[in-house]
Amino acid sequence: MDQYVRAFVDQGFVLVPGMLDEPTLGRWRAAVDRTAVTVRAAPKAYESRYTLRTEDETDTWGVSHIFDLALYDPVFAEVFEHPALMGFVHAVLGEQLRFWSAHALWEPTSVNYELNWHKDNMETDRYALDGRSTHVQFNVCLTADDCFRVVPGSHRRPLTDAERAQVDSSGTGSLPGELAVRSLPGDVLFMNHHALHRGSGVAGVVRRTFHMNLQAADEPTGGHTSWRFMRQEGYLQRMSPTVRALMENTIAWDDAHPLPIAEVVRRRRASRYIKQHDARAAGGTQQ
Repeated sequence: MDQYVRAFVDQGFVLVPGMLDEPTLGRWRAAVDRTAVTVRAAPKAYESRYTLRTEDETDTWGVSHIFDLALYDPVFAEVFEHPALMGFVHAVLGEQLRFWSAHALWEPTSVNYELNWHKDNMETDRYALDGRSTHVQFNVCLTADDCFRVVPGSHRRPLTDAERAQVDSSGTGSLPGELAVRSLPGDVLFMNHHALHRGSGVAGVVRRTFHMNLQAADEPTGGHTSWRFMRQEGYLQRMSPTVRALMENTIAWDDAHPLPIAEVVRRRRASRYIKQHDARAAGGTQQ
């Protein structure tokens, strides 16, 4: 595992092959299959991610907040209980963790998926010279998945002029040094979301992926992701002990560290942009 941790720190991502056995792979994929069917039938009822969104048509590539009871499946909790997967996270962040986010991704049916170059949460200027990460974000690939594009090492330096031009224009153009990561079913892609990255996928090419994020329980940056559903009466008692502990740590951190008003405004602006953005190429490339 040490070589994977070193690669994660140095490059801002690492692909660990074959982390899931076949029974786990099948069970987790079936859970995302069910979620995709639910969301596609009524995308406006959830925090869906779109490649196409009009009054008459929608095409989705995923959904946020799968631990909301409206979408929750007990199978989802197994991800945070998987020994090998969580072993990597603990190796990077330590033993005590807090929940950040959990989403499910799939393929659009008619409009190609082209997500612009970015660093998550619009933290465009954040980097760490030593490669230290404030989190571990990961894609659990339940099918073949070659959607992830990244500029290795970009989490350790300022953006170049070419990179900044792409970010500022919400661009999807080629960048020097970019890499397309090819994943097979059962692989897990761990990433630092402060590495410059984007997504790209062809409509109709099946994709099933968990997209999740954790932090150290005492990490001083990030946080403030004790989503409203986590605070509903009786909610935590419905979670497994592992998930409940992660979420309790998040709630405790958020309550003890209120955000300055300026940061609240910045995060709301970022959230609004993300929710309104449709991940497709200019002109809405169709397949």
